Amino acid sequence: MVKAEPGLQDTRQCIPYDDIHLGLLNLIGGKNAHLGEVRNAVRLRTPDGFAITVQEFQTFMEENDLWRKVEETLAALGAKELADSNEYDQTIADLFDGARVPKKTIKAIQKQITDMYKRVGARPLLAVRSSAVVEDKVGQSYAGQFLSILNCKSDDVVQAYKKVLASQFEYSTIAYSEETPGEVSSLIPREMSVGVQEMIPARVAGVIYTVDPAGSMDYMVVSAVWGLSADSVQGKENSDSYWIMRVNPSEVSERHIGKRINSDNGETEPGEPCLNEEQLIHLAELALTLERFFQRPVDIEWCLDDADNICILQCRPLHLPPQGQDRSASLRAAIQDAPVLMKLKGDVAHRGIAAGKVWLVNEEDDPQSFPLGAIAVSQYTSPRLAAIVRRAAAIITDIGSSTGHMATIAREFFVPAIVGTGNATDILKTGMEVTVDAEECIVYQGIISELLEYNLCSDDAFREKKEYRILRSVLKRMTPLYLIDPRDPDFVARNCKSYHDLIRFSHEKAMQYLIELNPRSRRFRGIMAHRLTLSIPLGLSVIDIGGGLDYSDSETSSSSLEAVRSLPMKAVLAGLTAPGVWSTKPVNLGLNDFMSSLTRSSLMEQSRDYQGQNLAVLAKNYMNLSLRLGYHFNVVDTYLSDDVNDNYVYFRFVGGVTKDDRRNRRVRLLKKILESMDFWVAVTGDLIIARINKWAPSDQLRILVTLGRLIGFTRQLDTQLLHESDIDTFFKQFIKLDEALNQLEQPKFLNYQEQEVNDA
Repeated sequence: MVKAEPGLQDTRQCIPYDDIHLGLLNLIGGKNAHLGEVRNAVRLRTPDGFAITVQEFQTFMEENDLWRKVEETLAALGAKELADSNEYDQTIADLFDGARVPKKTIKAIQKQITDMYKRVGARPLLAVRSSAVVEDKVGQSYAGQFLSILNCKSDDVVQAYKKVLASQFEYSTIAYSEETPGEVSSLIPREMSVGVQEMIPARVAGVIYTVDPAGSMDYMVVSAVWGLSADSVQGKENSDSYWIMRVNPSEVSERHIGKRINSDNGETEPGEPCLNEEQLIHLAELALTLERFFQRPVDIEWCLDDADNICILQCRPLHLPPQGQDRSASLRAAIQDAPVLMKLKGDVAHRGIAAGKVWLVNEEDDPQSFPLGAIAVSQYTSPRLAAIVRRAAAIITDIGSSTGHMATIAREFFVPAIVGTGNATDILKTGMEVTVDAEECIVYQGIISELLEYNLCSDDAFREKKEYRILRSVLKRMTPLYLIDPRDPDFVARNCKSYHDLIRFSHEKAMQYLIELNPRSRRFRGIMAHRLTLSIPLGLSVIDIGGGLDYSDSETSSSSLEAVRSLPMKAVLAGLTAPGVWSTKPVNLGLNDFMSSLTRSSLMEQSRDYQGQNLAVLAKNYMNLSLRLGYHFNVVDTYLSDDVNDNYVYFRFVGGVTKDDRRNRRVRLLKKILESMDFWVAVTGDLIIARINKWAPSDQLRILVTLGRLIGFTRQLDTQLLHESDIDTFFKQFIKLDEALNQLEQPKFLNYQEQEVNDA
């Protein structure tokens, strides 16, 4: 049995492309493995199909005694018993043509073809392609050395399979491998897999190099022909050639349109371009996506189908002439003269170098609106930005750490990332051209081509090692994040595909449960609730689940503000009880508002979600606070610690006593204030949900103080929001009040580190 890698065995005779990745390279060959990564990791369109494993090749060779027969044929060529290489090739072809493919292998192939036809909903012609383990590696790529057979019917696949296997023993392959006729060297591939793929009806096809190996490294080069690309690759077709800038690919810099043969008179004449500008730019963007993923320049075979969709047929490393790895004097000079925008700010989450235009993003942006190849700059990291990671040349964030979700996703897609810079969104603005050196943690103004060229020519030999592939295989089960948006209907347990998904799903569902805690739940029976005595009429009960209260001065069920030890609770109460926050003015209700309040009161009392007392569930660094203040409801769920990746504040607000227009104004006022505090905010009707993640604990405590002030300040504000202009008026009023309160002496517990020392 052939092993994919040590500890990662796969006994299948044929493996569908949906299950293929680089960790299976020893089992299904380089070409199949790379195409599987394009399909499943980068999620670009590729032909459907399957791989016939190396194990089946070895079984075929052994059962037909072909190893001995091939060696004897080679020896005969060396001894001049065969007249020439043509006679040798014919002998090899006859050997394989007369060999029998094991019945189990044939049965497995037929089943995979049937399954593929069901998936694609048709019975397309098939391509049978080689995929030797030695293909597409550094050193000798074996590009074009093995046979590919196109436009096969399903009944012809087994015979085509034998021809592809035979092609590795042809004389041209031996010459390529620098074989001495008559010897069987280890350079001859002994591990051959074969890929069987649907034929894509190609209107246009060709090849794109992400670097022009014969010209400037500032350009990509595309060749294209009408129909299939085989003639173009083999140099038989007069193809179009296009050159596109690598950085910010937005225009084609040069075109050479191939001449066509006029079918009427047989003369050559200028032809129509195979691709338009939009198609070329899209192709270049996809190519750069693959280059970033594979961390090296790539050679991509592609086609354009009848619906103008690009399909990736093959992707292999592009081997460039070797160059020195040290930063040259010219590179050092270019760096020295370049203006530095940011230096040694934040943490490098994934190393690498990239350049492009800055694009400021947030969670609610449509990922498809993000320009492919731009530098994504965000205030904080979030799993929901994963879709943008696929399109970004690099990522820079204000908040976050190298152990967070976004850092993990950046490493998964090999995107250079610097997180936790503090103020990148203030320095870097949309449209600015920058070069990100995530090797040295520096952001330069402008495009530094010397730095990009150095990065392209750096050969990461470790990626070719077996240990690297083993690690990648293991990480496939751990790090990918498929469950991104908790609001998505597909955000369910059965869709968890990785350990990362399981953790993400469990975390979100646990938070949802805590947020919706109801004090009348059976889970609270038998648990003692302490009544908290405050300077405002809050009527708050507290359940301490560990370290939330100090009981040393009280043996009753009542506690004072001084007894609170929960840091988040201290912060919110400090805001709620601050001077000028809790309004005691009578509510100004009109008749319509009064009638609306009666209706809403009746509806709310019938809803379990609206029932119960004001309740806080506390621990030392955790708080879940549910407040019913009149006819509106607030929920604050928060946790803080030394690890900023665990820190978050969740805030929910709904309800009100007045008519819809005033409640809507209050929600929009809350949204405006919360966004000024750097919350992510979503609004549905009079429901508002806001959240921040991964702030430093002292900063998070200050946010909670302001949030407490906001809860108190807007408690009855819907009754006063009579006009649209009142939103801006009260926004300025709150900001002014908040700033004034911040000028007062602040509680010592806001210094989180000092608090921890005192507790110790």
